[in-house]
Amino acid sequence: MNIGEIVQYLNRMSSSISEIGDKTSSGLQDIEIRLSNIDSTLTITNVLLIILIIVVALNTFLKWKNSKN
Repeated sequence: MNIGEIVQYLNRMSSSISEIGDKTSSGLQDIEIRLSNIDSTLTITNVLLIILIIVVALNTFLKWKNSKN
């Protein structure tokens, strides 16, 4: 192997490493977007669940109060 071949080999290796970094960064950005979407969906779900719990508790209380009378 002469110096020119070694330089070309190192340049190709450097390029491959750079591509891996770019692909990893792109994949992480996609994961971050998906996690953000899941987070907002869970927030909405939690609000709806709290409303449901309040409605069920109120319904149970009113049924108990009506059966007492």
